[in-house]
Amino acid sequence: MSGPDQLDEFVSAYTPSFRYALDNELLLKAYAALIEERVRECQNDNISMLSLGIGHSIVSGRLIDLLSEGLIDKYTIIEGSGRLIDGFRARQEYKGDDLTLVETFFERYTPPEPLSAIEMGFVLEHVEDPAFILSRFKEFLQPDGTLFVAVPNARSLHRLLGHSAGLLPDLYQLSEYDLQLGHRRYFDVDRLKDLMSQAGYKIRSISGLVLKPLTTQQLLNSALAAEVWQAFTKVGYELPDISNGIYLEATV
Repeated sequence: MSGPDQLDEFVSAYTPSFRYALDNELLLKAYAALIEERVRECQNDNISMLSLGIGHSIVSGRLIDLLSEGLIDKYTIIEGSGRLIDGFRARQEYKGDDLTLVETFFERYTPPEPLSAIEMGFVLEHVEDPAFILSRFKEFLQPDGTLFVAVPNARSLHRLLGHSAGLLPDLYQLSEYDLQLGHRRYFDVDRLKDLMSQAGYKIRSISGLVLKPLTTQQLLNSALAAEVWQAFTKVGYELPDISNGIYLEATV
């Protein structure tokens, strides 16, 4: 388990100045859109939602919007970095009692009651023991509850091309920027499915998050139209094996 000081070391990678801030933004917006779609389908249900981590505040911001609309009844965020929590509180205008922010490690948190939904977007690549996290939080889900997961994909199209060209010897090798984000591992679709099944989940659906055909800098240098960037997200949903991220929805 990482200590609070170690978690705070990664905060600078969660700012707009980070080299891959655009990748993070696109991935998180694509992930948040899928969760929102699912929540809106269940709008007559009493939804208690838990998020593991604040991250870039993109997903939590979208879920707080749904909370303010009354589509989520209770929303809790757990976060181990005090600096991220301070920044989140400074930015957040929503002050309802149905929003709870808890400073704690994922391994130590126990909710006061079973939850109808848990989202752990871009968490499993960070933690020391992803199997333990999945198994632990499965116990906190209601019998019909839903788990939302997102992870980076080792077999993203741009990585496959780099590997074929001899520029990336190992598809699962972490870059210096992965390390700056606190990543410990890469997943692919099969590895993620196996991990989920071993933890006792039933996989409901898998989607891709953002098709990325070239490196970030190459794409930025291409001066692509906004419609093309939107297409990367739209097409990516249908191509989980080669998209930049993987989305998985599961139940217990």
